[in-house]
Amino acid sequence: MNNGNVFFPSGDILFSYSESKGFIDSLIGRNKLPNKYEAKFDLKKTLKGRFPIVSIKVTDLPDGSVLSIKASHLLMDGRCFYHIANTLMMLYSGETPAADISFDDSVIPQLNLPASLDTSAFYPIPKSALLSVIYKKFHKTRKQRILITSDEIMRIKNKAGVSRTAVLSAMVYEIMGRKAISIVQTADHRGHVKAIPLSYGGNAASTLSPISLIANLPTEEAARIIDDGIKHYLKDDEKYFPEYIYLLKNKLTYLPFPLGDAWKRNPNCIICNSFISFGIYDEMAAGGAVPAYAFPPALPDPVRFFPAPPEYDGIYILLNL
Repeated sequence: MNNGNVFFPSGDILFSYSESKGFIDSLIGRNKLPNKYEAKFDLKKTLKGRFPIVSIKVTDLPDGSVLSIKASHLLMDGRCFYHIANTLMMLYSGETPAADISFDDSVIPQLNLPASLDTSAFYPIPKSALLSVIYKKFHKTRKQRILITSDEIMRIKNKAGVSRTAVLSAMVYEIMGRKAISIVQTADHRGHVKAIPLSYGGNAASTLSPISLIANLPTEEAARIIDDGIKHYLKDDEKYFPEYIYLLKNKLTYLPFPLGDAWKRNPNCIICNSFISFGIYDEMAAGGAVPAYAFPPALPDPVRFFPAPPEYDGIYILLNL
């Protein structure tokens, strides 16, 4: 951008720029970005090749700027999405990105996919579950944003010897009343599956099989069970990821967890999607200015872990139950 003129070299990305009289301070703390700041995106046209795969909008305000990026989850996962955002920040700041991302999808077919798959190990997606997702999108259910401080996370993390994701998942178990539930984690398979390099830019994320918790466990014990479960599935990633690819190629008729149970009013299964490994506040500086506030992705995940702004020194647990 130069004096209001916008230059973008690729027709694969829709780029728009506008100015507004609003203020950044009015956006901080909100759960949703106002429509006037959002980038456009048309999934139906994208799938037909009539709309760019990525849409970016920059809005200048008197006290800052708003960056909005939209892209199809069918094309990329959170890691790829963050890479695009971080690369834009580096270019804006006059830096050269350390390594470009690779969109070579040939790494996926190289995996040994099973000719057939015993779907008895998986759960069919009932139509009622999809209706529940739509219902909860339009009828505000229990939406909470709970701040877990860094001190609280580190206290349990050090005592149990587990990851931050396991600690936060155990916190969700507490929030749900320490009842017997299953916790489903999402995983980035880059570097775990040998064929998928860390620079891969497609969708290399999927849900893992549920990790079961009995009722009334201490928080540290729940965190250990969850952490052991995550390590187990990632250790055997060469075994489980081809099954995910098989399901993906067959339109995900089945999933490794009961989607219907995850969208009940009092769910027996909780899906936790984590964004805490992305350097949203410590790496995405533009021209030396760190983001004042980042809006969580507009995905219908029941539970999301999202970094809070630096001044709050912690992580948000975002509930959409």
